[in-house]
Amino acid sequence: MADFVALLAMCVLLPVAGATMLKMWQTRPPRRRHSGLAVGQIPQALRRRTPMAVRRGVAHV
Repeated sequence: MADFVALLAMCVLLPVAGATMLKMWQTRPPRRRHSGLAVGQIPQALRRRTPMAVRRGVAHV
């Protein structure tokens, strides 16, 4: 009887543990990447947020 309970527990708990591990793996935070910026470079994340510069033409009258 104890063997049957152990087998039943393994059949239930192993898939639950596997699903939990999969969910944790899929929702993990992204790895931090080395930016490797040179002096004066704008980080890519900041560059995307800022609007592009617009040149305004001066009206010559």
